[in-house]
Amino acid sequence: METIVAAAIQIDGLTLSLPQPARHGQVMHSAEIVGVPTYLINYSTQGFLTSTGRFVNRVMARHIARRAGQNPGSTGGDKELFSEDLW
Repeated sequence: METIVAAAIQIDGLTLSLPQPARHGQVMHSAEIVGVPTYLINYSTQGFLTSTGRFVNRVMARHIARRAGQNPGSTGGDKELFSEDLW
């Protein structure tokens, strides 16, 4: 069964992530350190990587986490998943 394994961002089709317990802010900061322009980071899509290596947005990630029994918290409400909801 597919699970949520890491916070990630996607910029123009490029997916960047860090292992748990990294948060989206840490992924964005790391992108800045390696030279990704700030304007691109600001317009990135925040989401998660799944155990199959797939990038999904916050809404789909919440659905996957629930179905997988990861028991996410509700920082993002009932629709979106936040990394704080899992780790």
